[in-house]
Amino acid sequence: MLTLALDVDGVLLDLDRNGRGHWTNELKAQFGIEPALLNEAFFRRSWTDIVIGRRSVEHGLAEALAQIGTTADVESVLDCWFDADYVPIADTFELAQRAAQAGCRVVLATNQEHRRAAYLHRRIGASFPIDRVIYSADIGYQKHDPTFFEIASDLLGVDQRDRSNIVFVDDAAQNVDVARSAGWRAVHAASGQPWHNEVANLLELPPRSS
Repeated sequence: MLTLALDVDGVLLDLDRNGRGHWTNELKAQFGIEPALLNEAFFRRSWTDIVIGRRSVEHGLAEALAQIGTTADVESVLDCWFDADYVPIADTFELAQRAAQAGCRVVLATNQEHRRAAYLHRRIGASFPIDRVIYSADIGYQKHDPTFFEIASDLLGVDQRDRSNIVFVDDAAQNVDVARSAGWRAVHAASGQPWHNEVANLLELPPRSS
């Protein structure tokens, strides 16, 4: 069975949110939280541990909000973050739908913490069937580490000789290189490049219906 493994941010979701800029712009609009302050107090201080499951996002964010001095609560900030950062890239959703209809297994392979991983599974899974979400906080490694792809291969039940049946798409060239070294067929989702057609050809998808 062919497997389509998709990164999320920058592949399925638009990082620039259709020209509206980073999701932290919404956080500033709703709660007055300056993006630079959040970056320093939360992402630079806690994110590395959070994204590999060593610390909860709730704990790290609560500390950051207290340091910033905002009255916004953790759950409201998480809701704002997840919703504001969910801007689908239509061409990729269509590709995933075509792959699923053609009998390919579709999975997400992403650096995420637990809460957003569950949110993404629910939201994206409403558009096309997702066999599973393989994410960094669950397995303890990010995608720049070869161990991520070794564990992911095991979770997918794919042994060494069949790893070329996995077609992986990521917008980070480093992750693409690491996936290739693990035996996956990997495509770099470079901005402005026609990578969707390359993936469709690798999956041997039938032409789009007119």
